[in-house]
Amino acid sequence: MIKSILTQIWNQRRLNGWIFAELLIVFVLLWYCLDMLYAFAYAERQPKGYDLEHVYKVSISTNPTQLVLCSSEDSLQNFWFKPMEEVFRRIKQNPDVESASIWLGSDAYARNTVFQGYTTDSISVKDANIRYVSPEYFDVMRIPIQEGTGMFSTDMNAFESTSGSSLSFASAEWNPAVIPLPAVVTLDLADSLFHTHKGVLGKEFFDYYAGSSLRYRVTAVCDHQKTDDYARYEPFILTPLPNWFYGMQAIPFISIRVRPEADTNDFATRFFRDMTPQLQVAPFYLFEVRSYDEQKAERDASEGITPYIRSARLIAIFFSFNVFIGLMGTFWFRTRHRRSEIALRMAMGSSRSRIRSRLLGEGLLLLVLAAIPALIICGNLVMAEAIMTEQADATGLRFVVVSLFTFFLMTLMVIAGIWFPAAQAMRVKPADALHDE
Repeated sequence: MIKSILTQIWNQRRLNGWIFAELLIVFVLLWYCLDMLYAFAYAERQPKGYDLEHVYKVSISTNPTQLVLCSSEDSLQNFWFKPMEEVFRRIKQNPDVESASIWLGSDAYARNTVFQGYTTDSISVKDANIRYVSPEYFDVMRIPIQEGTGMFSTDMNAFESTSGSSLSFASAEWNPAVIPLPAVVTLDLADSLFHTHKGVLGKEFFDYYAGSSLRYRVTAVCDHQKTDDYARYEPFILTPLPNWFYGMQAIPFISIRVRPEADTNDFATRFFRDMTPQLQVAPFYLFEVRSYDEQKAERDASEGITPYIRSARLIAIFFSFNVFIGLMGTFWFRTRHRRSEIALRMAMGSSRSRIRSRLLGEGLLLLVLAAIPALIICGNLVMAEAIMTEQADATGLRFVVVSLFTFFLMTLMVIAGIWFPAAQAMRVKPADALHDE
């Protein structure tokens, strides 16, 4: 049957040539759109290395009329860190807050990233995002720890004992005053520094630019992390708030994990309204409360990711609809002009299902013939690096999955484009069709 269909396709090659060209061009364009959507979907499905569900970012600011010149350690403690500590304490005491942490550095869904270089031999440098965090940060963000889990698996309140720092969230285990500084590194940073991520607890490395005077000790190894859903994994280091934080009077961010039952659509508004008078602790006041979902939406819109994905989806839908209408019109026209052939086959004893199968076979065989050069073109696009690789590598699995899905969609469109006109043509009575002919 296939040989017979191929012969018929060749005999009608002038008409079939247009269908072949349409299928080839649309296959390539649809493949490109689906490949782009695959890259975004693949990146989005990869875990970020932390959990932002029910997490909000609280920003505090200072009233310039209430600022006090802190010229000594005592004044810094009394007029800056004590008020900041009180603000932090009141936030944690909110009944809707499950846990809270103070931090500085690279943020999720934001452009304000902080990089630093690290090394073990003073020759090669490994750049990494850095976050200066209080120990509660690991609980708030639900960061999976691969090694050194004992330090962060217990209740975070155990870290709330003052020891060598200006804020009460410091502890002997997470203390910016000790040398070397404790540090939690991601798997990829551990691999870069020590060429393995196993058995690195207790190993030391140091700041490439500050030299061996600023040394770190690996306290734990956590999962890979990235800055947003569509980004690639990047090296991260998490370490206690640095000494310059205390001397420069920096204002940190506060991240809170909200109890699931309290995390309603209006939580940020309610929290801001209820906590604004409570957080009027001179010189600080509550500036803003934002969910990371809101921050993600703004980041995607500003980076053009949302319209980019929407455009790719619309183009894919347009191509699908275009092929469906084009194939239906083409095969309707062909079938209408083949009424006598269909009637003759029916008169010779062919069943309706057999005739329908033959018409479908012609369309699907044309699709297979068009898919072969189309896949060659797509393969050359991959080899020429003309596809999007910012979110995911151009692997063989990616090419196979996208190609199969493209072929599957095209098959559905071909079947839909042939089935209805074929059913209409087979309703004709053989005698009437032959008489008209």
